[in-house]
Amino acid sequence: MRHCILALALLLGAQTAVSDDAPGTDTRTTLKFNVSSGGYPPFTIVHSDGSMSGIFWDTLSVITERLDLALLPVQIPPKRSDSLLHDGYADVTMRAIEWADNPEDFVFSDPVIITRDAIFVHKDSPHTISRVADLRGTLLCRLGFRYPWLEDKLESDAVELIPVQKQQPMFKRLYQGGGRFTGAVSNLHAGYWVLRNNPQWNDAIDEAPIRLDTVGFRLMFPPRHADLVPDINRELERLRNSGELNRIINAYR
Repeated sequence: MRHCILALALLLGAQTAVSDDAPGTDTRTTLKFNVSSGGYPPFTIVHSDGSMSGIFWDTLSVITERLDLALLPVQIPPKRSDSLLHDGYADVTMRAIEWADNPEDFVFSDPVIITRDAIFVHKDSPHTISRVADLRGTLLCRLGFRYPWLEDKLESDAVELIPVQKQQPMFKRLYQGGGRFTGAVSNLHAGYWVLRNNPQWNDAIDEAPIRLDTVGFRLMFPPRHADLVPDINRELERLRNSGELNRIINAYR
């Protein structure tokens, strides 16, 4: 199903952003939002019937409605998202400035949510982790994700990363591995979402006491949409001031 959706997104990307003025068609400009392959809960959630929800989806749905834009989800793997944004197959994705390989090549909105990376550990693990300097051994991580705070550990070969394509399978491997892995690197909100929806793992998996720097998780646009970003920020501010943004975020705690 993911391949079919991606193929449809690629086809749409080759067309103009505005639909033909045929009777009964939506003639609004379409904003193609990369929700990531299979979604990235709780930020984007792809349901079995194809419907969407999540913090970023709900927020951008409100904003695009107010700006009279149509919103279309497309699913792109993390490793391909930057190039496909530039190529026009998508118009916007989710990214922190600190997580971007080349942030100068894109335009960022104000933060939608403040978040951070975290390390989740199995309670049987022999490792004690309270700071980055304590990290040794093997860490599970997400395929295609970037962790700047780990670069020194990777360069010194103190840490080995095993990339996993999706969040839930990564936590399942951590759960089944017992003390085999040092831990799993995860976005804080994404990690707790997995544990919330898999309560059978709660007695075995916990967040390590290490506290990494927080970042603003934003909407990232290619330069061709630079003129749209001030409008996005204006509507984001309205959502924040009205309390609606907090209500959206709290629905996914």
